[in-house]
Amino acid sequence: MNQTTHGNFIAYMNRNKEPGDNKPTFDGKLSLPGTEGEQTFALWAHEYKDPKTGEVKIMFNGRADAVSPTDEPMVQVAALMTGDAEKATIGNLSLTARQLVLFPNRFKAEAPEKERPDYWGAYNPGNGQPVVRISAWLRKDRYQNAMVSGATSHPLPGKSEVEQQDFGPTLGDLQREGVVTQGMPANPKKRAGRQGR
Repeated sequence: MNQTTHGNFIAYMNRNKEPGDNKPTFDGKLSLPGTEGEQTFALWAHEYKDPKTGEVKIMFNGRADAVSPTDEPMVQVAALMTGDAEKATIGNLSLTARQLVLFPNRFKAEAPEKERPDYWGAYNPGNGQPVVRISAWLRKDRYQNAMVSGATSHPLPGKSEVEQQDFGPTLGDLQREGVVTQGMPANPKKRAGRQGR
Protein backbone atom coordinates (compact mmCIF):
# COMPACT_ATOMS: atom_id res chain seq x y z
CA MET A 1 0.00 0.00 0.00
CA ASN A 2 1.10 3.56 -0.65
CA GLN A 3 2.49 5.34 2.41
CA THR A 4 1.51 8.78 1.07
CA THR A 5 -0.62 10.85 3.41
CA HIS A 6 -4.30 10.93 2.49
CA GLY A 7 -7.14 13.26 3.34
CA ASN A 8 -10.75 12.33 3.98
CA PHE A 9 -13.57 12.59 1.43
CA ILE A 10 -17.17 11.85 2.38
CA ALA A 11 -20.56 12.99 1.09
CA TYR A 12 -24.11 12.09 2.03
CA MET A 13 -27.24 12.29 -0.10
CA ASN A 14 -29.06 15.61 0.26
CA ARG A 15 -32.35 14.71 1.94
CA ASN A 16 -33.98 17.88 0.58
CA LYS A 17 -33.22 16.91 -3.03
CA GLU A 18 -36.28 16.33 -5.21
CA PRO A 19 -36.22 14.82 -8.72
CA GLY A 20 -35.52 17.50 -11.31
CA ASP A 21 -34.77 20.38 -8.92
CA ASN A 22 -31.49 22.30 -8.90
CA LYS A 23 -30.38 21.32 -5.40
CA PRO A 24 -27.14 19.37 -4.98
CA THR A 25 -27.32 15.58 -4.90
CA PHE A 26 -24.69 15.24 -2.16
CA ASP A 27 -23.32 17.42 0.65
CA GLY A 28 -19.97 16.52 2.15
CA LYS A 29 -16.63 17.33 3.70
CA LEU A 30 -13.09 16.82 2.51
CA SER A 31 -9.63 17.41 3.88
CA LEU A 32 -6.37 17.89 2.04
CA PRO A 33 -3.60 15.33 2.54
CA GLY A 34 -1.58 16.10 5.66
CA THR A 35 -3.99 18.74 7.03
CA GLU A 36 -6.45 18.83 9.91
CA GLY A 37 -9.02 21.31 8.55
CA GLU A 38 -12.04 20.32 6.49
CA GLN A 39 -13.89 22.05 3.68
CA THR A 40 -17.59 21.53 3.11
CA PHE A 41 -18.79 20.99 -0.45
CA ALA A 42 -21.84 20.24 -2.57
CA LEU A 43 -21.99 17.88 -5.56
CA TRP A 44 -24.48 17.87 -8.42
CA ALA A 45 -25.08 14.75 -10.54
CA HIS A 46 -24.98 15.07 -14.33
CA GLU A 47 -25.56 12.57 -17.09
CA TYR A 48 -23.15 12.39 -19.99
CA LYS A 49 -22.50 10.05 -22.89
CA ASP A 50 -19.22 8.15 -22.74
CA PRO A 51 -17.39 9.13 -25.96
CA LYS A 52 -15.82 5.66 -26.28
CA THR A 53 -18.85 3.45 -25.60
CA GLY A 54 -21.86 5.74 -26.13
CA GLU A 55 -23.17 4.60 -22.73
CA VAL A 56 -24.96 7.19 -20.57
CA LYS A 57 -23.14 7.60 -17.24
CA ILE A 58 -23.37 9.80 -14.17
CA MET A 59 -20.59 12.16 -13.09
CA PHE A 60 -20.48 14.73 -10.30
CA ASN A 61 -19.39 18.36 -10.32
CA GLY A 62 -19.31 20.72 -7.36
CA ARG A 63 -17.68 23.43 -5.31
CA ALA A 64 -16.19 23.62 -1.86
CA ASP A 65 -16.90 26.52 0.45
CA ALA A 66 -14.25 29.26 0.67
CA VAL A 67 -14.35 29.10 4.47
CA SER A 68 -13.44 26.07 6.57
CA PRO A 69 -15.71 25.65 9.61
CA THR A 70 -12.69 24.31 11.52
CA ASP A 71 -10.70 27.56 11.04
CA GLU A 72 -10.56 30.31 13.65
CA PRO A 73 -13.01 33.19 13.07
CA MET A 74 -10.37 35.67 11.83
CA VAL A 75 -8.96 33.08 9.40
CA GLN A 76 -12.49 32.59 8.02
CA VAL A 77 -12.94 36.35 7.55
CA ALA A 78 -9.53 36.66 5.86
CA ALA A 79 -10.40 33.81 3.47
CA LEU A 80 -13.37 35.83 2.20
CA MET A 81 -11.33 38.97 1.57
CA THR A 82 -9.16 37.68 -1.26
CA GLY A 83 -10.21 36.86 -4.79
CA ASP A 84 -9.48 33.33 -5.93
CA ALA A 85 -10.18 33.00 -9.64
CA GLU A 86 -7.10 30.92 -10.46
CA LYS A 87 -7.45 27.80 -12.57
CA ALA A 88 -5.32 24.73 -12.15
CA THR A 89 -4.92 21.55 -14.17
CA ILE A 90 -4.35 17.91 -13.42
CA GLY A 91 -3.85 15.73 -16.47
CA ASN A 92 -6.31 17.12 -19.01
CA LEU A 93 -8.72 18.52 -16.38
CA SER A 94 -8.86 22.27 -15.85
CA LEU A 95 -10.52 23.29 -12.58
CA THR A 96 -11.43 26.70 -11.20
CA ALA A 97 -10.57 27.45 -7.57
CA ARG A 98 -12.55 25.24 -5.12
CA GLN A 99 -14.07 23.16 -7.97
CA LEU A 100 -14.20 19.38 -7.71
CA VAL A 101 -15.26 16.72 -10.20
CA LEU A 102 -15.81 12.96 -10.05
CA PHE A 103 -16.01 10.62 -13.05
CA PRO A 104 -16.98 6.94 -13.22
CA ASN A 105 -13.83 4.83 -13.10
CA ARG A 106 -13.49 3.15 -16.49
CA PHE A 107 -10.52 1.12 -15.14
CA LYS A 108 -12.48 -0.58 -12.31
CA ALA A 109 -13.80 -3.54 -14.33
CA GLU A 110 -10.34 -4.30 -15.77
CA ALA A 111 -9.07 -5.61 -12.42
CA PRO A 112 -11.86 -6.22 -9.87
CA GLU A 113 -9.41 -7.91 -7.48
CA LYS A 114 -7.58 -4.57 -7.03
CA GLU A 115 -10.59 -2.84 -5.40
CA ARG A 116 -10.20 0.24 -7.58
CA PRO A 117 -12.54 3.13 -6.71
CA ASP A 118 -15.97 3.54 -8.30
CA TYR A 119 -15.16 7.20 -9.04
CA TRP A 120 -11.98 9.18 -9.56
CA GLY A 121 -11.58 12.91 -9.79
CA ALA A 122 -9.82 16.02 -8.60
CA TYR A 123 -10.19 19.09 -6.38
CA ASN A 124 -8.54 22.51 -6.81
CA PRO A 125 -8.26 24.07 -3.33
CA GLY A 126 -7.15 27.39 -4.85
CA ASN A 127 -4.86 29.89 -3.08
CA GLY A 128 -1.84 28.46 -4.87
CA GLN A 129 -2.26 25.00 -3.33
CA PRO A 130 -1.73 22.00 -5.62
CA VAL A 131 -4.67 20.12 -7.11
CA VAL A 132 -5.40 16.84 -5.33
CA ARG A 133 -6.79 13.57 -6.68
CA ILE A 134 -9.98 12.04 -5.31
CA SER A 135 -10.66 8.29 -5.10
CA ALA A 136 -14.24 7.50 -4.07
CA TRP A 137 -16.53 4.53 -3.58
CA LEU A 138 -20.34 4.70 -3.86
CA ARG A 139 -22.01 2.94 -0.91
CA LYS A 140 -24.99 3.16 1.44
CA ASP A 141 -25.14 4.94 4.80
CA ARG A 142 -26.82 3.57 7.92
CA TYR A 143 -30.21 4.72 6.60
CA GLN A 144 -29.61 2.87 3.29
CA ASN A 145 -29.20 6.15 1.36
CA ALA A 146 -26.45 6.57 -1.21
CA MET A 147 -23.19 8.06 0.01
CA VAL A 148 -19.72 8.59 -1.45
CA SER A 149 -16.58 8.05 0.61
CA GLY A 150 -12.90 7.87 -0.12
CA ALA A 151 -9.76 9.93 0.10
CA THR A 152 -7.80 12.79 -1.37
CA SER A 153 -4.13 12.40 -2.29
CA HIS A 154 -1.38 14.26 -4.10
CA PRO A 155 -0.79 13.06 -7.67
CA LEU A 156 2.24 10.85 -8.19
CA PRO A 157 4.58 12.36 -10.79
CA GLY A 158 4.84 10.45 -14.04
CA LYS A 159 2.04 7.98 -13.22
CA SER A 160 -1.08 7.44 -15.32
CA GLU A 161 -4.49 7.45 -13.66
CA VAL A 162 -4.67 3.64 -13.59
CA GLU A 163 -1.14 3.44 -12.11
CA GLN A 164 -2.11 5.96 -9.43
CA GLN A 165 -5.16 3.86 -8.54
CA ASP A 166 -3.10 0.68 -8.28
CA PHE A 167 -0.40 2.41 -6.23
CA GLY A 168 -2.92 3.99 -3.86
CA PRO A 169 -4.82 2.39 -0.99
CA THR A 170 -7.97 0.31 -1.39
CA LEU A 171 -11.20 1.13 0.42
CA GLY A 172 -10.31 -1.55 2.98
CA ASP A 173 -6.91 0.07 3.57
CA LEU A 174 -8.53 3.47 4.14
CA GLN A 175 -11.06 1.97 6.56
CA ARG A 176 -8.32 0.26 8.59
CA GLU A 177 -6.36 3.54 8.73
CA GLY A 178 -9.48 5.36 9.95
CA VAL A 179 -9.42 7.74 6.96
CA VAL A 180 -12.95 6.67 5.94
CA THR A 181 -15.75 5.12 7.92
CA GLN A 182 -16.76 1.54 7.28
CA GLY A 183 -20.33 2.43 6.33
CA MET A 184 -23.12 -0.08 6.51
CA PRO A 185 -23.26 -3.62 5.12
CA ALA A 186 -25.48 -4.14 2.08
CA ASN A 187 -27.69 -6.40 4.20
CA PRO A 188 -28.85 -4.65 7.42
CA LYS A 189 -29.40 -8.07 9.06
CA LYS A 190 -25.61 -8.51 9.17
CA ARG A 191 -25.63 -5.92 11.96
CA ALA A 192 -27.71 -8.11 14.26
CA GLY A 193 -25.95 -8.70 17.55
CA ARG A 194 -23.70 -5.62 17.26
CA GLN A 195 -24.19 -3.13 20.05
CA GLY A 196 -23.10 0.49 20.32
CA ARG A 197 -22.63 1.20 16.61
